[in-house]
Formats: sequence, C-alpha cells, structure tokens
Amino acid sequence: MSASPRLLVEGVHRSFGPTEVLRAIDLQVRAGEVLGLIGPNGGGKSTLILLMAGLLRPSQGRITVEGTLAVDLARKASGEIGLITPDPGLYPLLTGHENLRFFGELNGLSPSDVDDRARPWIETLGLEAALHTRTGTWSSGMRQKLSLVRARLCDPLVLLFDEPTANLDPIAADAVWRAVHGAAEAQIAVVVATHDLRAAETICDRVAFVQSEVRHLETLQGERAPPSPSRLLEVYRRCALEAP
Repeated sequence: MSASPRLLVEGVHRSFGPTEVLRAIDLQVRAGEVLGLIGPNGGGKSTLILLMAGLLRPSQGRITVEGTLAVDLARKASGEIGLITPDPGLYPLLTGHENLRFFGELNGLSPSDVDDRARPWIETLGLEAALHTRTGTWSSGMRQKLSLVRARLCDPLVLLFDEPTANLDPIAADAVWRAVHGAAEAQIAVVVATHDLRAAETICDRVAFVQSEVRHLETLQGERAPPSPSRLLEVYRRCALEAP
C-alpha cells in the first residue's frame, strides 16, 4: 500500500441552495486501500461519492487525485476515476458487448482495446454467455457485473462504489465484494459507501461514519479480515444516537 494519498479530500463543504449537506470533510485514500463510508440515509454519503467522482463541484474545499482536481479529470473523461452505482446506467437496447464498446469509445479506446481489456473481467465474472444479448434482458446482478467491467476498462487510479450491492442476491453481491477486494489488490484506491456493515468489516482498511461530517474514523486491524462481528455495529449505533 502506498504511503502517500492518491485521493485527497480537503476541507470540503457542499450545499444545495440553503441546505448544507456536507461540511468540513477531510479524508485521504492511498493506492491499495479500501475506505468505507457508512452512515444513515440522507447523511451525505452519495453526495460525497459524486464529489469524489468529479460529477459535483464542492461549495468549498477541493478533491484531488494525485494532485489533479477530480472535476478536471471528470471533464476530460479520462477514465482515471471509476464509479459504480446501484443503477448500472447501461443502455438496455444494446448488448453487453455494444455497451462496453460505446463507453470505451467515450474514453478514447478503440474497439479492439475494449475487447482486450474487458476479456479477463468478463471471464472472471462469468458474463461470456450473455455478452451478445441486450442488457435490458439481464438480471440486476449481471448488469452490475458489467458496470464493474466498464469501470476497469481505463485502468482507473480510483474506484468509487455507491451501494454497489443494493438489491442484489447474495451470489451477485459476493462477486461485487470480490471485485472490490481485487481492485485494492491491484493497487487502486477504493471507496465504498454501504449499509452492509459485515462486508465493510471484511474488506475495508478504514471506515468513516458520515453524517453531514466525518463523525468517526475507524481503523480496522489485519489483512481485510473482520476483527469482531459487532464492532462497526456498535460504532454505528453510538454515532447515530449521539447525532444532534
């Protein structure tokens, strides 16, 4: 794991009109690290993920990836920041293969580059048989797997997951969590917003409880192994009860 942060969040505030959603957020994520974001609905986790992705601009502060503003990377469509959300955002009338080539072209990849880069992930996630059928006929788990392949096409420096296993069955969810772990093993900086505390204990190096601000930052011990089944649940309960 790299000693210097790859993703740096410094003094970030975000408001929508008069409503302040996030304030004074300071976080950093190193290459090969998994940072978890937990907290109640409406606490700002998804907004923070979109800010990290460069799809929203902070009202104050800045977010950088290896010194470059996240909003500048998003504007260039460089693929250096990958984003996976509960809605995979695929075109249902296109096949899986056509979706990958379309999004790869947006990031400047040739069809042959897309095919070469996608092949090992398609095989790993078991999508070969469905690749040439329309994604509108796929299960939610299969579409989420394809969104993971899409996010890995450009060798991202940072991967952001916003509730990636919402509405997935346990087998599909397991494939997603394995992909999260694999991304960290590949020295990608990973951020995961989730309500699945057991999964967070298993795969995260650190976990931040976010409720408008970072109210607690927990460092987990060991090689991404759960230290105690109830540890994060107790942190979550305490922080929620202490909320103003």
